[in-house]
Amino acid sequence: MRGSNGESFPAARTCPGPRGRRPRTLLVMAVAVLAAVGVAGCQGHASSPAAARSAAQAAASGAVQPAAPGGAAQPAAPSGTPLSALAWSAGRAPLPADTDGVSGQYVVLDDVSCPAVGHCVAVGIDRASTGSGDVYQGLAETLAGGTWSPAAIPDVSSPNLPLSLSAVSCPAQGSCVAVGFAESSAKVGVPVMERLSAGRWDPVTPPRPGDASTSGGDLLTDISCPAVNWCVAVGWYLNAGGHHAVYADTLADGTWTAASVPLPPDAAPEQGTDRAVTYLTAVSCTGIGACVASGQYRGTSGGSLPFTATLSNGTWTAAAAPLPGDAAATSQFAGLWALKCPAPGTCVAGGHYLNHSGQARYLIDTLSGGTWTASAAPLPPGAAADQKWSQDQATVIGGLGCASASLCVATADYLTTDNEIVPVIETLSGGTWTAASVPLPADAAPASGQGSYAYLMLATCPAPASCLTVGSYPAQDGTIAGLVETAAPKSS
Repeated sequence: MRGSNGESFPAARTCPGPRGRRPRTLLVMAVAVLAAVGVAGCQGHASSPAAARSAAQAAASGAVQPAAPGGAAQPAAPSGTPLSALAWSAGRAPLPADTDGVSGQYVVLDDVSCPAVGHCVAVGIDRASTGSGDVYQGLAETLAGGTWSPAAIPDVSSPNLPLSLSAVSCPAQGSCVAVGFAESSAKVGVPVMERLSAGRWDPVTPPRPGDASTSGGDLLTDISCPAVNWCVAVGWYLNAGGHHAVYADTLADGTWTAASVPLPPDAAPEQGTDRAVTYLTAVSCTGIGACVASGQYRGTSGGSLPFTATLSNGTWTAAAAPLPGDAAATSQFAGLWALKCPAPGTCVAGGHYLNHSGQARYLIDTLSGGTWTASAAPLPPGAAADQKWSQDQATVIGGLGCASASLCVATADYLTTDNEIVPVIETLSGGTWTAASVPLPADAAPASGQGSYAYLMLATCPAPASCLTVGSYPAQDGTIAGLVETAAPKSS
């Protein structure tokens, strides 16, 4: 937020936030929720749909279009097919029946998980109509047999926008856990969790760390479930000492437990009244008990720095993440908001950093052989020379999907020479990152400045040459619609 603690939530959600995946709606609204527990402002975060648009611009048309023309299960391509040879198609996500006739539709898909090619679950938020008025609520979209089917999650709902199902992990078909946050009656953030089993979504009460503040202010940002009944969800909270801290909730043997996660040794204590830059934003687990999380923290020199935390033998250890050689030595605002570990000891993390000129650039950190190395993915053709962090803070990688260590897609945004913020899909193949344009559905509204543009949130690649990303876009009917992008091998 760019103001004081007294800002309203609708105004506060104009503050950019990490990830989202982050990036994602969740963290934008999360920073707004943290305002209620004393955050005076925010810095070092990227834009999101909530940062850019109003949720109620025009009456919804009531028409629901089929999603993702390429949403059917795609034929498996040879394992050596480069992701740069993918063709992307776009579609509008369908909505539950209770969204008909709302006074201004707003839909964001924040994450997607595919336990198998052609079988996926995406989660986010929509605006529903109830007997007492319109509310925002959790949304789940399921892909099976080539068709996306929507389901309302009314257990996650609020008359105000600060809520989201922002991450989902499905270790098997029909078995998923989704996490996010909502605004409590006391106007503070509370984590939410929903579990899909036997075709039904049911709420779960996530635990809080033992040193959590009694006034609340906890958020879950991501989840990874490498097996049914074993998961790790990560987030951040306000501890009893009044500092921002990070934590993990772990599901094992049918029970969720919470534990604080350490920060790197050079982390500076961050008061609840400080501008928040300390977050865990992503987690990826390659097996039971083996996970890596990523995020950002406040260093002793100020600003924000990227870090990773590793779970091994039941213990979390944290370390600062490297930055490229051209990174600014002072006034740095860097973070890792997206993470995928396709194999034990192998991870790819994405985010942003500032170079010597103070320009935002895409950050890629790769774990191999026990060592993290940093690189900068190139900007797409047509990017403005000036990508300063103050320009809507758009130049950031917010999502990653990896079929293997050398085959990944990343979702990102950047500022064009026409002063528009545009989504892009960066693809890693053969050791090289290349930019792919993002098609939009036929009913997409023309861009009209930085306040009206499409976003891609999270990506997944259940197999080589089979990837999906989700997000949102402004439609011609005046609504914000859910976006599904589906990849398939290009025809020869």
